[in-house]
Amino acid sequence: MGIESHTLDYSEERASRVSSLCQKMKSTREKMEKETRIFIEAAKNFSLEWVQREMNINVPPLKSEGYSGNEETGKDRLSGLPRLEDSPFRIQEIVEDHLNRDNYWIHRSELLHADVSRDYIEFKKEKIRKDLTSSIRMILGCAAEIFADQKNENPEGRVWVKERGRRKYICILRFSSEMTVSLDHYFTMLEELLILGYEMKEIENEVEEGKIKEK
Repeated sequence: MGIESHTLDYSEERASRVSSLCQKMKSTREKMEKETRIFIEAAKNFSLEWVQREMNINVPPLKSEGYSGNEETGKDRLSGLPRLEDSPFRIQEIVEDHLNRDNYWIHRSELLHADVSRDYIEFKKEKIRKDLTSSIRMILGCAAEIFADQKNENPEGRVWVKERGRRKYICILRFSSEMTVSLDHYFTMLEELLILGYEMKEIENEVEEGKIKEK
């Protein structure tokens, strides 16, 4: 009876540990999903501000000092420009389409790697950062097409390249402070999630070892 009682107590303890880990993992995933949305919204603001700045530089004003054109010519030029009031909606859709992808956000995967070494964690962080940076470059390229044809020059090779048939921004790119803070928060929770996943894997290994001994 003593051995059976000990085995029962150990099984109950293990079940309690599994339940606690499951709750912690669920809570961590939910917080990471919220942080994902924060990052995406910050990326939308970043892209909108970038595009507005680029449009101010690249799209010539309707009138300037010394402008001598007639009114009809001015109207023709205006009609050929991108509709500024439509741009925010189009850019937000582009950002959502490019960044809200499960393969970018590891918390959306039910299968977590059991390796929690510092090298592995840093590798995952760097991969996520590189993937997001590449996607942001594509977003800026797509957004730039809104006003790209307004100037009679070819920007390819200077600030853009073609990738998969679309423009990609290739100059220095720094995330906004909001995006950086959000991604740092996500990475902190990523470490927590990987550690929890490792602890869960350890319990699964204990169960498997116990089954082998019983045979």
